[in-house]
Amino acid sequence: MKKLFFITAIFAFLWVSCDILDVDPEHSIPADAAINNRNDVIRAVNGCYDAFQAAGYYGRNYIAVGDLSADNLIWSGTTAGYNQIDNNSILADNVVAEGIWADIYGAINRVNNVIDRIPELDDLEPEEAEEILSEMYFLRALAHYDLMRVFGGVPIRTNAVQPTEEELNIPRSSMEDVFNQIFDDLEAAEANITGTIVTGKASEAAVHALKARVLLHSYYFNPAQNRDSLFSAIDAATKVINDFNLSLEDDYAYLFSGNINNESIFEIEFNEQDRNRLAEYFFPTAISGRYEFAPDSALIESYEEDDERLEASVAFSGVDPYAIKYSDIETGTDNVYVFRLAEMHLIRAEANAQLVEDAAIILTDLNAVRERAGLEPSTTTNHQALLLEIEEQRRLEFAFEGHRWYDLVRTGRAVEVLEGITNINQTLFPIPLNEILANDGIGEEDQNPGY
Repeated sequence: MKKLFFITAIFAFLWVSCDILDVDPEHSIPADAAINNRNDVIRAVNGCYDAFQAAGYYGRNYIAVGDLSADNLIWSGTTAGYNQIDNNSILADNVVAEGIWADIYGAINRVNNVIDRIPELDDLEPEEAEEILSEMYFLRALAHYDLMRVFGGVPIRTNAVQPTEEELNIPRSSMEDVFNQIFDDLEAAEANITGTIVTGKASEAAVHALKARVLLHSYYFNPAQNRDSLFSAIDAATKVINDFNLSLEDDYAYLFSGNINNESIFEIEFNEQDRNRLAEYFFPTAISGRYEFAPDSALIESYEEDDERLEASVAFSGVDPYAIKYSDIETGTDNVYVFRLAEMHLIRAEANAQLVEDAAIILTDLNAVRERAGLEPSTTTNHQALLLEIEEQRRLEFAFEGHRWYDLVRTGRAVEVLEGITNINQTLFPIPLNEILANDGIGEEDQNPGY
């Protein structure tokens, strides 16, 4: 048995990291505080959303890693953990990877606290209880999926952690089992979730958007068995496109102006009390930033001459390029997109291309994104060329939003596309050393290959 110290440390993290004293009580109350009545539940739900703002999650590192591991960002600062990620030579004690793991599991733990407590309360109306549970199932599905995209098979946690060895020592599950848990949670989420899109809150549109993303991924995980996932991904994306009064904004730059827009499906909301430091890490030191990451010159050169997304994504301080999708360096109130409508068009286009459907159908979705960017419509009818064009449009459309690495890993293209990836083992991050030391359910033999 591993040292009790490590077990105690992990349990302490899951509770202390959610300490009510760490946040503004008006905006984000931890879900693992006492939940004894309806008011406690409402405050705890806010605490669950707050957990997704963590620096290791959508507050910075999960987003940054999605571009830094690939060819959209380069390391330009002083934090050695980012250097390892940029070079695709990550060690098991990498602090950035450890923070991503810990913060996502912290979010899952908060969600599970709410799920566990709601059936025991008697002052919640059944309809309200079911709607809150649906929100929580969506958040748990999203968190497990985000973990799987980074680390592969991970421990599945569907109950709040208790200070016992049995609760703490959870083995890794296979990626197939994680997929199944995600789909189970999404089915539960869809049952009673609100159909109204509210900024920063889960909704039916967000459930279908996540389902479309996961279904497309599951096809690549096992193409021979999961071909039907492509049809389901198309259905889910189509529902989002058609049923929720969403539309692509005419002006791409408007998406990053801080204003409510017609394209947002689900985003992590920040404010002056719950801020992020994305702009600070992207902005150069000459304008009060840390400049930990800079746009890769290869990305900048990939934009076509008339592509309006370049000017909306990259600015220059002297000769130094920097990302500007997150621009509030003073108070850190930039929201972070999890899903927006452009992705649904590109998911539907990609799934149809894999099914070798009529090129005109594929081009309708692909060109909706191209033309919004100010580009001429594509006319190619070759399905392999269409898949490559969809991949490129995803790169440009979602630059600095954390998609690129996960896209290339999902499609199995990382080794072919990225210079620093020479072995498929590099496409998963190592299970953090701290987890191996603390969790008796995971031994050194359970580490991802190559680490």
